[in-house]
Amino acid sequence: MSPIQIADPVPVMVPRPMVLMRLGYRRPDQVPEKTGRLIEEVMEQGRALLRPRAAYGLFDAASPEPGVTLLAATLRASSRSLHERLAGCRRAVLFAATIGAEADAWIHEVMEKGEMTRGLLADAYASSAAIALGLEVETIAARILSGEGLSATKRHAPGYGDWPLSDQAPLCGLVGSERIGITVTEDFLMVPAKSISGVIGGR
Repeated sequence: MSPIQIADPVPVMVPRPMVLMRLGYRRPDQVPEKTGRLIEEVMEQGRALLRPRAAYGLFDAASPEPGVTLLAATLRASSRSLHERLAGCRRAVLFAATIGAEADAWIHEVMEKGEMTRGLLADAYASSAAIALGLEVETIAARILSGEGLSATKRHAPGYGDWPLSDQAPLCGLVGSERIGITVTEDFLMVPAKSISGVIGGR
């Protein structure tokens, strides 16, 4: 196990096309003019509220038996999809990351005012920011694994495939997610809502 690293802030760029895709627009010319102006306003406001940060570490990975993956010698995950994703991996980067509680509060406030359209746009922007954050974390993980002479796999997370969401709690515990403001509820959901966790293997 390597020491847990904190990236604060994580540099995140949220391109307009990503937000439009979240809203179901495949091309910019599909966006009505009035909606386009509102999207720009929401993006500008949301950009100022982002507090992207991540906690991550490099851990041992093993497959003691079919369909079972052992991470950091303590997290025993019974998941065929995770086992397949990490096949041949001896090391893995575990992480938790968030765009911050400020975005959650902003979306809630807008919705509470009854501004449903603006609220939906705000949620789409925040979700896009979380996606962009995940891409940045993948870049960080690939760099760490490259230093070990390994190539990074695709990201996998509790709740993906058949990996039980209940493993969210021990995963977040391993990386000390509370240090970046992430907690896990009794239902194994992360707070703030626009947070992500997962594992990226190295082979």
